[in-house]
Amino acid sequence: MINMPTFRKYARTRKSLLAFLIAFSSLFAVSSAFADKPFSNSHITEVNDLKIHYRQWLPEGAEKKGSFFLIHGFGASTFSWEKAAERLQGKGYEVVAVDVPPFGYSDKSPTINQSFTAHAEMIHGLMQQNFPDRKWHLAGHSMGGGVAQAFALLFPETLESVTFVSAVIFTEIHSGEAYGQFLLRILPWRYVLGALAEEWFLTSGRIEAMLESAYGSSPTQKQVEAYLQPLKEPGTARAILGAAGHRNELHDLDAADLELPSLAIWGDEDTWVSLESRQKALDRIPGIEIKVLEGVGHNPMETHPEEFMKTWWEFIQGL
Repeated sequence: MINMPTFRKYARTRKSLLAFLIAFSSLFAVSSAFADKPFSNSHITEVNDLKIHYRQWLPEGAEKKGSFFLIHGFGASTFSWEKAAERLQGKGYEVVAVDVPPFGYSDKSPTINQSFTAHAEMIHGLMQQNFPDRKWHLAGHSMGGGVAQAFALLFPETLESVTFVSAVIFTEIHSGEAYGQFLLRILPWRYVLGALAEEWFLTSGRIEAMLESAYGSSPTQKQVEAYLQPLKEPGTARAILGAAGHRNELHDLDAADLELPSLAIWGDEDTWVSLESRQKALDRIPGIEIKVLEGVGHNPMETHPEEFMKTWWEFIQGL
């Protein structure tokens, strides 16, 4: 006769093990985005053994006036820069926007170094490999602002200007990893939690609520889907959760060493990354211009593209 308590315990253990194995194996699922490019101007390349998705808007007309490179924020993708890119393209500029791994349609490896300096080096590799002999106007939004800042400090010779939009910028950063970080790399919790997040948390309703908070207004269904779809790519949630164990800054950097023409654009109703929370870092950047948009939230290039572009364009024309 079968001992029922023992049988139930065995069944629970087997079920838990199966769930873990499914979550773990799905880390190695190949994203459909690499087989089918998600946008008409999509490109897939490889930089430092990472698959990178970027979009390129070529200038209208024969003459190219210059080049812009755009970096999105946490949880976003190239979509967040679409309106700005189209306007810059219409003015005769080449525009490139990148999906920073593991976001958008770029690499989903759970061991990606997700530090500012590592991302900056990846972007520099992409530029040198795919776009040699350019000087860029660089812009970064939110998390992407910290990446743009690291890039501007590491590779100033490749830039004409840098713009921070509601940006997570720093006063200084130091190379190395945090104490105890290695422990986070050996714990299995992120695999299971990542699988649950992709199935449970990443829903249309939750993304809509998150965007409404960031935008300060209700998003359209197109905007909700544009954020949700890349976040649902297999492995994204697990890679995000793995970031805590794989964030190793490669260089020591100080905001005071930034000597490029620089601009900061903020919305006065930004509740995600307030201007006040970054004032110390801004104060360390020599000669930076700060422009505040009234009645605007965290994503001005999406919610107020005309006002945003007018402010940015005035800065670019004044260089």
